[in-house]
Amino acid sequence: MTASGDEPRDSRSSRNTRWLREATDRVPTAWIPGVLTAVFLGAAAAFGGLEAVAAPPLATLQPGDEHRNDMLSITVERAVLIDTLPDAGAYADPEKGQRVVAAVVRAENVWDTALPGGTSTSTPTGLAGSLIAANLDGRAPDAVARLDDATTSVWLQPVVPAELVVAWVIDEDELSADDALELEIRDFTLREGALILEGRWWDTPIVVATMDVPLTDVGAGAHQPPAEESE
Repeated sequence: MTASGDEPRDSRSSRNTRWLREATDRVPTAWIPGVLTAVFLGAAAAFGGLEAVAAPPLATLQPGDEHRNDMLSITVERAVLIDTLPDAGAYADPEKGQRVVAAVVRAENVWDTALPGGTSTSTPTGLAGSLIAANLDGRAPDAVARLDDATTSVWLQPVVPAELVVAWVIDEDELSADDALELEIRDFTLREGALILEGRWWDTPIVVATMDVPLTDVGAGAHQPPAEESE
């Protein structure tokens, strides 16, 4: 027997099951994995969070070594210090004590869609987001241009290699010919839109390799007049 006003337990269980089924029927099927993920992450946070996954060891590359991932093939060939490099979009002001450090990079888009090579966004992706100057406060390049025609609005077409100049404007005392350009090479993760977002994009860069590129100081560059020979 049940007390006055009480429902049989089986009746309450049946009603709750029916309510849950009706509620979940109203949720789009595509939302369910996201909801379950949110519930799991919330529970994990309540019990101390997920265990940290050990990062893979960083590769140490040398100039001329290729780094290849699912987005790009990148080969840093050499680097120079130069007074200014406006043809590559790197406008140093010598009166303010500025110079340019520039790396020559061979790159190939190995994905199936054109990728930006330059720095047109506040958070660079593509090639500009893949090369970070560790000894320049972890900065992405200030400019990227094609080496052959100085085009600065660079887009890398799939499976079309390109030789590029990747440049940073620096204070003249930041680097000298006795130093190296210390690069961190980053890989991105491919994301695919669902629910609200659509499309595919590369996101969440992580450092996977480092490289020290020796510097050659070329002064004013190719247009520098030759020094007069002493008599």
